Amino acid sequence: MTNRMTVVDQQAQPNPDFPTVKYPNPEEKGALDLAISTADEKNIRLILANDPDADRFAVAEKVANHWYQFTGDQVGVLLAYWIFSSRSSQLTTDDIMLTTAVSSQMLSNIAEVEGFTVQETLTGFKWLGNVAQDLKDLGKRVHFAYEEALGYMIPSIVSDKDGITAAAMFLSACSTWGSPWAQLQKLYEKYGYFATTNTYWRSSDVTKTESLFEAIRNLEQPFPSQVGYRRVMRWRDLTTGYDSTTEANVPDLPTSASTQMITCWLDGSDSDNGIRFTIRASGTEPKIKLYLECCSKHQDSAHKGALETLQYLRHSWFHDPILQIEDRFADT
Repeated sequence: MTNRMTVVDQQAQPNPDFPTVKYPNPEEKGALDLAISTADEKNIRLILANDPDADRFAVAEKVANHWYQFTGDQVGVLLAYWIFSSRSSQLTTDDIMLTTAVSSQMLSNIAEVEGFTVQETLTGFKWLGNVAQDLKDLGKRVHFAYEEALGYMIPSIVSDKDGITAAAMFLSACSTWGSPWAQLQKLYEKYGYFATTNTYWRSSDVTKTESLFEAIRNLEQPFPSQVGYRRVMRWRDLTTGYDSTTEANVPDLPTSASTQMITCWLDGSDSDNGIRFTIRASGTEPKIKLYLECCSKHQDSAHKGALETLQYLRHSWFHDPILQIEDRFADT
């Protein structure tokens, strides 16, 4: 990797109209098109991007002559592992990293192997930041926090979502890794492959959301025993305040009767180690969001398990014609 930085000229100066993108969010399709065009022109293989207020951070790398944009989970795991591996002393269970209930479980797997602690919160840095402070007050050491929506926090520098700090740390790590893609593959080989399939359904009828969640809850009592051919190993409903595996069935996260959110853990198959998915209603749009992940020792079987479960949910739980799935899955 060469030690030089190239700026996308058309996006170098602030403009409140954001004329170069449809949505000024690096998560959105097409947001990195100008950066990719500039990188191709100048023979650059790594792209770093922030959103206009610089609290989100995105990464893309040219791999085998194709551009690959990392997910927020992948960047989060890479940053977390860099922090872990850069420590001069061994981490203990009093050393904590935070993630959210809709983010990947890969960091938890790494922590289990390496001897530190990962704790989940609800989505948003209101939760991540406050939990980090509460843990510090208890004498714990909180090194890092992230959520899958391209948000990262290094509490020793800024106790909030900060894309600038994340970008600087990522560049520092790349000076050692060379290729972040290659480093990610090493982590998959060591800790397992985690295939995430996140999507959403949009509804033209905002009243449909609550009735759909109630229909899911009423499939069986107290919760569905199976999803397709897989057994349900754990069911957590943060709307009704129920968790099938905890003492007195009280959830380990805050509950809210006004917010629809269910998480389900499914058993493994002959080719994977199991699945976790969360469905929740958006608080700002008429959307039902799905965060789904399959873990396996092999990449292909992880992706296969995730896609099979998505297809089952799509055709069995979310089959109402009023629900429109995200465009990229419309033809699958």
